[in-house]
Amino acid sequence: MNRDLIVTYALNFAYTLLRAVMYAAGCFLAWRAFDWMDKVDIRKEITEHRNWGYAAMISALFIGLAYVIGQI
Repeated sequence: MNRDLIVTYALNFAYTLLRAVMYAAGCFLAWRAFDWMDKVDIRKEITEHRNWGYAAMISALFIGLAYVIGQI
């Protein structure tokens, strides 16, 4: 019984780690895709110009990716 519990915890940890890596890769790729498609430097717009529209768009993208990956 005790060994089965440890195996279950190890599998759950590995599954959670895999989902975290998928989320990080998805965020990176989505950020790069938006940066490539948009003619404006998004980082500069958010940090220097305080453009909250871009910040909201990127945060909504990351939250949406987290929801999709969380449903897997």
